[in-house]
Amino acid sequence: MTESRDNLLLLIVADLRRHFVVVIFAIVLLLSAFYNIFLTHETRKLATEKEHLAQQKDNLMIEWQNLLIEEHTLDEHSRIRRIAKNKLSMAQPTKNNTVLVEVP
Repeated sequence: MTESRDNLLLLIVADLRRHFVVVIFAIVLLLSAFYNIFLTHETRKLATEKEHLAQQKDNLMIEWQNLLIEEHTLDEHSRIRRIAKNKLSMAQPTKNNTVLVEVP
């Protein structure tokens, strides 16, 4: 029984030596397939990350536009207040110079 195993092992090794090029091509083919799977996975992961970053960019652009509108609105109020104070000599009313009018 041991001798038949040794003979079988020798036959397998001899067969592998005889078809060495085919074995190398098979190993290269398997490595290439696994590398292709790895690259596909990485590509999909990067595409998902790119989509997430694009969504973040869109959200930040919307926030930036809202902040610009808010800044413009605040600028407009301070501009009106400055013109009222400088050109029209207006001032913010105080409790002493405020009159309450009741409507019947």
